[in-house]
Amino acid sequence: MLQNFEVIPPLFEGQVNERFQFKLKIEGNDYRGIYHDKEVQWYQPHPHDKIEQDDLDSLESNVHTLMTNHLMQ
Repeated sequence: MLQNFEVIPPLFEGQVNERFQFKLKIEGNDYRGIYHDKEVQWYQPHPHDKIEQDDLDSLESNVHTLMTNHLMQ
């Protein structure tokens, strides 16, 4: 389901309110979001408009794992 996950440059880099951004593709649809305080926040369009809640929970868990791994590097 999850394809082409990429961490992109953070918002407000180097500032107190720095936010990490990511983009990914799900079933041919592009999505972007912010990862902050171990929480995923989606830009429009939200993937929950296209996928079921159980799949969304799994997706957000995968994003959490990928972002955690990226931030630990």
